Amino acid sequence: MARPLLCAAMAATLLAGCATRPETLSFDDVPLVRTAIISAVDDKGAPLDDPTPVRQVGARHDVLVLSGGGSVGAFGAGVLVGWTEAGTRPNFDVVTGISTGALMATLAFLGSSRDADLIRAYTSLTSKDIYKRRGVIGFARKASVFDRSPLEAMIEQMVDDRLLDQVAAEHRKGRRLFVGTTDLDNGVATVWDMGRIAISSSPQRAALYRKVLAASAAIPGAFSPVYIKQGDGPPTMHVDGGLKQAMLFRSYMIDPKGSNENVWAVVNGHVSYTGNRTLSGTNSGSILGRSVSEMLRTITYREVERIYTMSRNAGVKFNVAYLRDDAVEPNPIIFDPVSMQSLFDEGKALGKTGRWQPLPPRLEALERMK
Repeated sequence: MARPLLCAAMAATLLAGCATRPETLSFDDVPLVRTAIISAVDDKGAPLDDPTPVRQVGARHDVLVLSGGGSVGAFGAGVLVGWTEAGTRPNFDVVTGISTGALMATLAFLGSSRDADLIRAYTSLTSKDIYKRRGVIGFARKASVFDRSPLEAMIEQMVDDRLLDQVAAEHRKGRRLFVGTTDLDNGVATVWDMGRIAISSSPQRAALYRKVLAASAAIPGAFSPVYIKQGDGPPTMHVDGGLKQAMLFRSYMIDPKGSNENVWAVVNGHVSYTGNRTLSGTNSGSILGRSVSEMLRTITYREVERIYTMSRNAGVKFNVAYLRDDAVEPNPIIFDPVSMQSLFDEGKALGKTGRWQPLPPRLEALERMK
């Protein structure tokens, strides 16, 4: 978390008493919500309502896992576009996304025909296309620094009936698209099966699909939470999926018995314990901000290691792409076309050359899977 996000979270905490839950919701299709959430699990963590993709025996099976990262998502967009140009990009059986990865996931799921949308979103948009700064009164009422109405307008334009019908068609073929949010009221990571939303006949399917995407990118304190009614009680507060999981990956997304299973993890940022070795500020805000940033860096690293371990335990080929240590990682909430183009080009070069890594960097000897 960059220092501005930390400040936003601290300020929002101080103003928490000013903000209120909405009394009415524009979306209230509880049955559709219950259908889309993959929550009930057995004592081994396996879902009771099977969301696994349909597989053909012996067929290749590819899982794409996209991390969060805000504007640094330009790197992941570049990886996908470069991969297309190389002519080796798979038709993914499963795509998952968190935060900015959630916004990217639908486009990746629908294939290279949506590459132009990825290029536009991650090389030409500016901060004002994503959010507006709130005034003092708005800040106090909403307990968030930014108004995300520009982002919501962009999501509304993207998620139309044509797109939903395309997602639904792929879901019926057995492919799966998952997005993660954080249910802040219950303190749990929520997995949404976006294909189940898309195939619904509910007139509110587009509204829920858009809400889930907005929620997954709702950084606490920076953006207002998204309220979704899941049952008879009050609506629950959903925020950035990255709060509970840096990347979304579950056992049911792969088949240990498969003969040609591949996991492709795209990290929109660095994968390391160490930063850029810059001196930290000496005031309390700088120290706290740097501390939280380093904590989140470690969480991301461990999440990549977890996916690697799960994949190798299942006999599945693991591949990871991430930003080079010496590449500049900008503030994720600043959308600057110049820096984003640089990140995009970095990712595109990796995607074209296929420089995927077979394991996370800097593993100790006993952390490596045999």
